[in-house]
Amino acid sequence: MDVLFHLAALIAGFIFLIKGADFFVVSASSIAKKFNVPTLIIGLTLVAFGTSLPELAVSFAASISAKQQGMTADIAIGNIIGSNIANMTLILGFTALMAPVIVRKNMFKKEFPILLLSSILILVVALFFQQSLAIVWWESLLLLALFGLYMFYVLKSPKDQLAPEDLHVVDMKKAMMLLLIGLIGVTLGGSAVTWGAENLALNFLVNSFHMDATKATTLVGLSIVALGTSLPELVTSMMAAKKGENEIALGNVVGSNIFNTLLVVGLSGSVVSLGIEQAVILDMGIVIAITVIVLIFSWTKHVITRFEGLILGLIYVAYIIFIIIRSLGIF
Repeated sequence: MDVLFHLAALIAGFIFLIKGADFFVVSASSIAKKFNVPTLIIGLTLVAFGTSLPELAVSFAASISAKQQGMTADIAIGNIIGSNIANMTLILGFTALMAPVIVRKNMFKKEFPILLLSSILILVVALFFQQSLAIVWWESLLLLALFGLYMFYVLKSPKDQLAPEDLHVVDMKKAMMLLLIGLIGVTLGGSAVTWGAENLALNFLVNSFHMDATKATTLVGLSIVALGTSLPELVTSMMAAKKGENEIALGNVVGSNIFNTLLVVGLSGSVVSLGIEQAVILDMGIVIAITVIVLIFSWTKHVITRFEGLILGLIYVAYIIFIIIRSLGIF
């Protein structure tokens, strides 16, 4: 009965995600058109925040639960690292397979450097600011302060890339309604998928494979939970690419990773210390390496091609195989 209940939660979550993401793209495009805001900025802020809500909800809930039990929130940081890897490989790869992703030149001057620096910063915070492998409250406040500076920087950027004239829009009243519905949809959908998948995976790994509970939680956090909370980014980016709004698709991925690293980790770590297993340090390095790869792909002809999207997708498959083998103790 429990298995059927968790499967039902997965199916319902997928439905909420797909429809919520579709509403989100339409409403974001309409808002961009109405206020002459670049669609790239909308993707980096409004859409990125909405699709990052599942990561925020899961990590913040894990922090509160850990605080009540007097523990560190290990699953929270695994969720963020795994989600960032999924965003830059699976999500961006699938989006490019649907339609080559055009990269504007100003991305190399603004968003990409911030993305790379934030990925390096979280590794530095985890390793060098203290002896124990954890992110404590004052380091979390530093991340939140940097997120505030990032938002100020983005919103003050020159609006030199306006929405296309043929952009599909709806009136503002309907756009705001769709925005609210989309926000609720991706949040409930991501949470339902994550909850159902986490329960199924933990029961399966611990009971069937007799895996250590800590290793099972880390594996689930980096894979199932991360993929579940990244589904809004996947569906939203693919919907945007399908509608020809590549700037929202790319901005969504880049913005979500920055939101995850600075805002979600910052808020979660301000509640309780975020424990970091030794193995996750390597995953943080993988995030940096993948970010560099995406930068190289973006630099060539200022477009991420279908072939490059395929490579990114294969990198994600290789990563999942790697963490499964690692968790089983094969090496």
